[in-house]
Amino acid sequence: MLPTIIVDDEKCEDPLSCRRCLIICPTHVLGLGTDVGAQKFRETDTSHFIVRPVRFDKCSGCMDCVDGCPQSAIQVSFGGGDAR
Repeated sequence: MLPTIIVDDEKCEDPLSCRRCLIICPTHVLGLGTDVGAQKFRETDTSHFIVRPVRFDKCSGCMDCVDGCPQSAIQVSFGGGDAR
């Protein structure tokens, strides 16, 4: 069963500088993106970067991302159970 992974953008204020969850995940489930569309020939402001789960099927359930997040911004649950 695929996990439910929630990243709280209010708590994850500067994912571009932190990147702990991106680095610590052994299967690279999380990815860095933006909350704005592609802007051709324009630099994206760093405040628009966000962390999102992109490879749900690769999640092993190790919870390293949850434990490693200094802001407690990530929750993971399996099978509709309580998120941790």
